[in-house]
Amino acid sequence: MVRNEVPSKGDFRVVPPGSRACVVVFHEVWGLVEHTGDVCKRIGKLGFAAVAPNLYRGYDSILTPAKIQRAMKAVWELSLEERRNREKVEQTLERKGASQDVRGAIRILYDQGFREELLTNAVKSAELARSEFDSVATLGFCIGGGLALRVATKTNKVDSVAGFYGEPPGPEDIGRISVPALAVYAQEDEIINQKVPDFVRAMLEMGKDLTLKTYPKTKHGFFNDTRREVYDRRAAVDSWELTRWYVERTLEH
Repeated sequence: MVRNEVPSKGDFRVVPPGSRACVVVFHEVWGLVEHTGDVCKRIGKLGFAAVAPNLYRGYDSILTPAKIQRAMKAVWELSLEERRNREKVEQTLERKGASQDVRGAIRILYDQGFREELLTNAVKSAELARSEFDSVATLGFCIGGGLALRVATKTNKVDSVAGFYGEPPGPEDIGRISVPALAVYAQEDEIINQKVPDFVRAMLEMGKDLTLKTYPKTKHGFFNDTRREVYDRRAAVDSWELTRWYVERTLEH
């Protein structure tokens, strides 16, 4: 289960004295929950500033962790493409007798306009951080993992990007990536992993700086220790060390 939301609906910030570099953290599909703040605190202990924007600002009454959890359960059997097919989704929700809250959350989460709004706000968050700090990396998980990687296709104001089990950019966008990328995946995550081979192939063919890691016998969300049904301690510890190494490699300290 997901812990309660961070009390503030605003961004979560950790800024150690003298920080010259910042990691912008994009939250999971659950929203700006306590775990996101915990990640920021861990980054702060490394000497970097950390900022986690509330990407659901304006949708807080609809996109709550509890409603999202019920919504994701309702469409879990569908592929990413099917979840973006409104007719297919409506048929699935009707068959399962989904509540209006669930239907409302799903309609927003998989609306293309909403997804574009998320990316736009993610880019703005990274660029705002760059106006304050000498160097900036993005780090995201789940829906935020995809955003963290995609930011590099939309702006040159980041120095590196890192995404955990997020939908990767398509081959048509990869040519615009000019910074190092770290991509971390779970082995037992069929929906996301369907798109990983094309992403890796395009990154390699275009000579991009890619660090790729897949953790065996893990599921989507394995890094989040508040979700006991998927958390994998060994993979979480190792992937944090990988992230620490990566951030220190790619950012000015």
